[in-house]
Parts: sequence; structure tokens; C-alpha cells
Amino acid sequence: MTIIYLLPIGLIIAIIISVVAPAPGAYLNQLGLLPWMVAGIFLINGLQTSSAELRLGKGYKTAFTLSLLISLLLAPLLGWLAYLWLPLAKELLIGLLVMSAVPPTLSSCIVLTRLTQGNAQWSLFFTLSLNFLGILSIPFCLSLLLGQQVGVKGWDLFLQLLQIVLAPFLLGLLLRHYAIKQGLWRALGVLPSLLVIAGVWLTLSASQSALLALNARDLLSISLASLALHIGLLLVSWYASQACGLSRAKRLAVLFTASQKTMPIAVSVIISINSQLGVAVVTCIVFHLLQMVFDSLLASRMNARWQQHPQSLASSSAQ
Repeated sequence: MTIIYLLPIGLIIAIIISVVAPAPGAYLNQLGLLPWMVAGIFLINGLQTSSAELRLGKGYKTAFTLSLLISLLLAPLLGWLAYLWLPLAKELLIGLLVMSAVPPTLSSCIVLTRLTQGNAQWSLFFTLSLNFLGILSIPFCLSLLLGQQVGVKGWDLFLQLLQIVLAPFLLGLLLRHYAIKQGLWRALGVLPSLLVIAGVWLTLSASQSALLALNARDLLSISLASLALHIGLLLVSWYASQACGLSRAKRLAVLFTASQKTMPIAVSVIISINSQLGVAVVTCIVFHLLQMVFDSLLASRMNARWQQHPQSLASSSAQ
């Protein structure tokens, strides 16, 4: 039971430490450790993936199209509606809109999919594809919705994806046989979760002053708006994939990948719009933290249910 709830408990502890004592995490963040953590997660994904699992299988096109529509089309539309209707400061709403338009997180959605016995390979391929497509969709969506040009450094993002995602994953595939032979297989189980927790610790520690600068009322308002948007995307992802006839494992890949949003790209987009929009960056931080904690609790509950009733859920998880 402790292992099941490692991720949510670890995230809560990381948040508390980063708010109370941010100096160590902020220092480590300045050393540039975050990209290495993401690379480590994808290296482990490669080690955990067999060649047979690389076959996409039936329903992949449907699931990917669904994830694309939810992540890069529906989510920005919902963010735009929130931008128009919610009685919040414009800077906060710009952060929410930008966060809704960016692609999925590079690592946590895959970790959560694997934790819940979902199809982690599909989540991996969705993540890569949606991040590459996001290079094209973000400037178009935000320029249309905000009425001003938005610059995204597409080539830099492309190279980053190659360096910290694709290359480590392929290296992991090559080293898989050696890892199994040396008995390293079982030791890798909790490491991705620990890396996700460490990443949140470093990120929030570096952003602690900006987060605390927001008054309590605005913080509560944007927290509720962010959580409502994320839960809405979760519900649409789950029930739409269920309506498409996808198995449980495949629905989980859509659930966690289509609903999550990556904070680093959102922050870089906000800076390209206006480097003075510090409050908008705080929205991205709040959204990121809430989706991480909520999804980790959801995944842990799903995993606990799986372990309690594996036979009753096995048929719906069939590939």
C-alpha cells in the first residue's frame, strides 16, 4: 500500500519542503538537473519496454486522434471560454489559456499510465507526437484566440525532444537485455515516480517567491479554475475513449496523456508574449501542481483497486 501511494505522498512532501525551505531545490534547479531527470525517466521507459510492446495494435489511430482533438483543440477552446467568462485578473486568465493550449507533460503522464497498468507505450507515442504537433498548433491557436502573434522556438523544442526523450528511450531499448541479465529490472520500479517527485520539488522551489506573491483570494480562484479545467479534460478523455470502444489499458493512456499539460513550454510561451506577465506564470505553476497531485491520487486509487480486484478488471484491460 505504501508503494501505491508513493507518488501522491511524495508530491505533497515535495510541495511543503519547497515552500518552507526552497533554497536547496532552487540551487539544484539552477544546475540544470531537470532535463536529466526527464531523460532518466525515458531511459527507464526504454528498459521496461520489450520489442513486442512497440507494436501499436488495434485502435491506435482512433485513440491518437481522440487525444489530439482533446489536447490540442478542445483544451484550448475551454481555456478560451474561461478567459472570456471568468471574473479573474486578465494576467491569471492568460496563464490559464496558455496552459490549456500546450501539449502533454513529457514524463508524468507516462509514469501514471504505467502505474495504473495502462498502455504506457501508447502514452509514450502520444506524448512524442502531440509535443511535436504542438510546435505548430500553439502559435496558431494562441494567435487566433489572443489576437496577437505568439512566438514558439520550434527548432529548439524539436532538438530538446530528441535529446531528452527519444535518444534516452532508444538507449534504454538497447540496454534492456543487459539490465535484465544483471538483475536490475525490479530495482527500476519506483525510480520514475521518485524522479517525478524530485522534478516537482526543483520546479516549485525555483518558483516559490512568485507563488507566495499571489494573494490568497486570487490563488484560490485560479486553483479552482485550473482544477475544474483539468477534471473536465479527464472526464472527456475517459468517457470519449470508452465510447470509442477502447479497452481499459488504452483508455488510461488517453486519460492521462490528453488531459495533462506541460508547464515549461507554457512558461516559455508566456515570456514570448510579454516578459512582464509574471502572474500568468504563477497560473502555470498552480495548474501544474494541481494536475500532478490530483492525477497521482487518482492513479494510486486506480492501482489499489486493480490490486484488490485484478480478475474483475482483467477483461477490460485486454490488449
